[in-house]
Amino acid sequence: MATATIPTSIRLSPAEKKRIAAFARKRGLSPAAYIKRAALAGPVPADLSRLDRLEKITAAMLATIEDEIDARVGDAAWERHLQSGAGSLKPEEAWRELGV
Repeated sequence: MATATIPTSIRLSPAEKKRIAAFARKRGLSPAAYIKRAALAGPVPADLSRLDRLEKITAAMLATIEDEIDARVGDAAWERHLQSGAGSLKPEEAWRELGV
C-alpha cells in the first residue's frame, strides 16, 4: 500500500539550490531525496574524540597545578615552622597537650 505524500516547497537561492544538487549528485540521490534524508536523519553525531582528549589534558593540567599549589603551601608552612624556632613534639607530648 502506497503512503500519501504531501508536496512541500522551500525557497532557495540559486547558490543554495546548486550546492544541494551537487551534494545530492555525489551521493547518487535526487535533490528531494537528499533533503529528506538530511532532514530526517536527526542531528549529526559530533566527533567527541578531540573534546575527550582536551578534557583529559585539562584534567591533567588541573591536577598538576593543584599539586604545585599544595607543594608551595607545604613549603611555606615548613619555612614558617623553621623560622618560628618551635621544635617538634614527640607523640606523647602531643597527646598530653591535647589532654588525651
